Amino acid sequence: MHELIIINNEVGLYATIVIVSLVLSALLAYAALRARVITRDALVPSALVGFMILIGGPSAIIPFATFLGSSSFVTRVGKERKEELGTAEDIRGRNWKQVLAVGLVPGTLALLAGTAYLTNDTSLYQLLLTASVVGMAYSNADTWASELGVLSKSKPRLLIKPWVKVDPGVSGGVTLMGEVSSLLGSSIIALIYLGAQYLTSFIYHVNLVNLWFVVIVLLLGYLGEVMDSAFGALLQPKYRCPKCGVMTDRRIHVCGERAIRVMGSYDLENEDVNLLVSVIITMIALITMLLIFNPHLIIMNL
Repeated sequence: MHELIIINNEVGLYATIVIVSLVLSALLAYAALRARVITRDALVPSALVGFMILIGGPSAIIPFATFLGSSSFVTRVGKERKEELGTAEDIRGRNWKQVLAVGLVPGTLALLAGTAYLTNDTSLYQLLLTASVVGMAYSNADTWASELGVLSKSKPRLLIKPWVKVDPGVSGGVTLMGEVSSLLGSSIIALIYLGAQYLTSFIYHVNLVNLWFVVIVLLLGYLGEVMDSAFGALLQPKYRCPKCGVMTDRRIHVCGERAIRVMGSYDLENEDVNLLVSVIITMIALITMLLIFNPHLIIMNL
């Protein structure tokens, strides 16, 4: 009878957490729509991602909130300049593909991590949660690189062909300013994750602080952005304007001339590459942690 009461209490607790998370995620998604952070078609996907992140607990919620806040801020930096360059699409809000591209993988891992914690598997919780935050760090690094790098005074160069100059905002194009911004974007998420680890440890009275995992978040978050640039250069179509001689992502260059396709075997969009890299970089994170740390001894006091 005593065991039955405990089970019923646990089921009731899980059900309460799920219901509260569903309601809260729906309200937050609606607020994001009203604030024009997302478009109308992204309402349901945003609520879904928000629900999964909430299940992950404070160590997932705080880094994800930081990503949303910082990415929204850098998106609005240099708004007039970006509008002149034609790279200001995100200012109108993220659509459903953009929401899922940056949130589906981290959200799924956060959901699995929260479930592991609720079943008292703290080691698995740390493993999955760190991989989730790696995905957030990559998205933040990529956003910072794109939104701040496009403001660089120097012309972007194609990552896989550094001697080739491209238009600002072209997938696979990089600048020094963009790469420094990318590293800063990943570092911010890593530091926030460290603070969230201390907070979660204090709340639940369990030592969840692991500095090595924070380093993994920082390094793999930046590596994800580099991989994104490489994939963007290789997989997304590239065109050359016959009038200006400049490489661009656009079939019609900003000068009005029809561009000629010169690179890219696949008609992938930026969101497709984001999702692909998100899957790859989080898998690398999981494999790295499993190879370096014994999964039964993941919780370490550093």
